[in-house]
Amino acid sequence: MNTNDCLSAYTLMTEGMIEKNPDKLRQSMSKNSALIHMTGKVESREEYIKDILDCTLNYYDYKILHFDINEVVIRLQAKVYGGAKMWWTLNMKTKYTIEDNKVKVLECKVKMS
Repeated sequence: MNTNDCLSAYTLMTEGMIEKNPDKLRQSMSKNSALIHMTGKVESREEYIKDILDCTLNYYDYKILHFDINEVVIRLQAKVYGGAKMWWTLNMKTKYTIEDNKVKVLECKVKMS
């Protein structure tokens, strides 16, 4: 898999987060994917989608500062778990897989930069 395919999957996932679009999220994330929040909480794809759709996790805007297959640095505007809407700079360790002949996000481990 190449960097452009991974970037496309990551971008589609991020757009799905902002749009609260479960179809985009499922298209971009593996059935076996895991999102590991900065708190250490691990969510499956379906748990993560549920939290987005029920507004536990709200995403508004983003800018990718650095991207390679193993690491993404992003500025993300979010309001999560009832906190304030603010900009976060996040460092994400990422893994990808090929599923249904497409590159998809397998794991995203989030840390604050």
